[in-house]
Order: sequence, then structure tokens, then C-alpha cells
Amino acid sequence: MIRAAIVGLGGWGRRLVVAVQEDGQPRGSEIHFTRAAVRSAARARPFADRQRLQLGSFEECLVDPAVDAVVLATPHSAHPGQVRAAAAAGKHVFVEKPLALTLVEAESAIAACAAAGRVLALGHNRRFLPAFRALRELVLAGELGSILHAEAMFAGAFGLAYAPDAWRAGDADAPAGGLTAMGIHSLDALIDCLGPVEDVTAQSMRRVLTIPMDDTTSAMLRFRSGPSGHVATLMATAWTWQLRVFGVRGYAVMPDETSLQVVERSGASRLFTFPVFDTERAELEAFARAVRGDETYPVPLGDVAHGVAVLEAAVASIRSGGVRMSVGGEARNPHEGSC
Repeated sequence: MIRAAIVGLGGWGRRLVVAVQEDGQPRGSEIHFTRAAVRSAARARPFADRQRLQLGSFEECLVDPAVDAVVLATPHSAHPGQVRAAAAAGKHVFVEKPLALTLVEAESAIAACAAAGRVLALGHNRRFLPAFRALRELVLAGELGSILHAEAMFAGAFGLAYAPDAWRAGDADAPAGGLTAMGIHSLDALIDCLGPVEDVTAQSMRRVLTIPMDDTTSAMLRFRSGPSGHVATLMATAWTWQLRVFGVRGYAVMPDETSLQVVERSGASRLFTFPVFDTERAELEAFARAVRGDETYPVPLGDVAHGVAVLEAAVASIRSGGVRMSVGGEARNPHEGSC
């Protein structure tokens, strides 16, 4: 059983904890949260007591020999420094996406964990969805033929719920509206299926939000393997997750997280449905197995760094008024391996 400390007990930090334990009791045999690092102990106390978490500082978690790993649910800009500190303290690290906001910072965090011999895992939980894994496999198997185009949409009313001073709404941690926190999932999914992105052209607007955050962000992508792509993220509408991949033989679409429709060029259509799946539990348990050395965590760090590079290029394109930007960093060729 891996003993972990959760760093940050906001809404998502709490979601990660309850994914693997209830009232302090582990749901499985892989991972157990025993400590929490928070800024406000009084605010976190009721949840921490219920989950039997010892409250303290990040630094106290790092020096505790009873903590094997830290799970970071903290502001994006804080991730690189916290990852480096955890690696230096000999802790394995699971961190929410994005790993960083620049490629240089992402690579420094990856290098720190590699030098320390510690596992670094990213919370790209959509990779664990059975529907997405099925879509990815049919793309890699060539069932859609040569891929022409792919597009992804991740939208919700998240921006309408943020307070003006929320860290998720500030330019320091959300320089491209929802692309930073939500659209990064879409980028990662497309990179997993199609490989590295060559260049990106992006735009971002604030249509209805009154907080300092854009609500409408989109990016056109060109993949090195040839296809075009499009990613859109909306922060002030009904929730949806959609992913489409178009090939010369037909197309596949995830209209939501539990369905996959495959439409052949002839018009024949197949619909597959999958059960609701706890991706947060799946990713944390996969992290625990990687820490024990039982398996490799299924999100390659090359893909992680490349996703940050795409995000960085998109932000640069937005700030330049829509200039096409080249993307640095090398993602894994998805045809060289599988999840």
C-alpha cells in the first residue's frame, strides 16, 4: 500500500482523496492518503478529520518518512517547483495537469524526478476512459484509414462559478482561458492518437464572463504526421466532452465519455457504450503500481512535455493576435507503443 500526502484540498484535491478512500478507509489495496498539506487548516479540518488525514505543511510532508509519495492538486504555476522539491526529498510525485506552463519548466521537473529515481505521473485521466482507449486502438489499427482531421471539445459552466480572485481565473495560471485546465485534456488525447503537433494557431475571447478569464478559446493544429486538428474549450455553457477523428475510411466520435460511434464511408454505423468509469481512482492506482515497480505509468513523459509545448505555443499565438507558432518538444509516436 502506497502512503501518500495530498497537497491542496480544494474541490479537486478532495475528489482525488475520495476516489481511493472513504472515511479514511482505502477502497482498494494500492494507495492510501494519510497526510494533507493545506494553506488553511481550519477550512480543511472537517474533511481531513473525516478522511483521517494529518494536516500540516508541504515541507512537513516532504520530511515525513511515512510518506512515500505526494499528490499535487495545486495551482499550475506552482507545479514545477513543488515537483523538484518532492524529488529532492525522495518522494514519488503525482501531479495534476498541466505539469507546467512552459516547456523549460516541464523539462526541469521531469529531469529532477529522473535524477532522483522517482516516479513522476500526470493526471491526464481521460486516457483511462474505456471509450477513449477503444477509439485510440481503432485509429492505430488503421480501421479509419489515413487520418485527415481530428477535433476535440471540452466545455462547461466552470467559469461562471469562479470568484474573481480564484487562482484558476487569473492570467498567471490560466493564460489561455479554459485551455490550460480543460483543453489540455483534449490536446493530450489528440497527441496520444496522432503524435506530435507541428504548429498551432489560437484565439481566445471573453464573451460573457465578468471575471478576468476568457470563456471562449480555440486552436487549430497541424500534426507532424499530416492531419489537421482543432481544439475548443468553452467556460460558460453546458458541460460536454466530445472527440472526433476523421479518416479516409470513415470517422469515429466520442459524443460523451461513455460512448463511441464508428461510421464507415458507406454510411454503416456502429455504436459502442461503456460503463461509467472512475478515472481518478484508475490513475492513482496506476501511479501506485508504477511506484512499486509493477508497471510503467501509461502517460509517457515525452507526451506530457510536448502537451505543455503545444499549450505554450497556443498562448504565444493568442498573445500575438493569432500568428501561427511552431511547437517544440518531442512527443512519442503513438504507433511505437500503446497505453
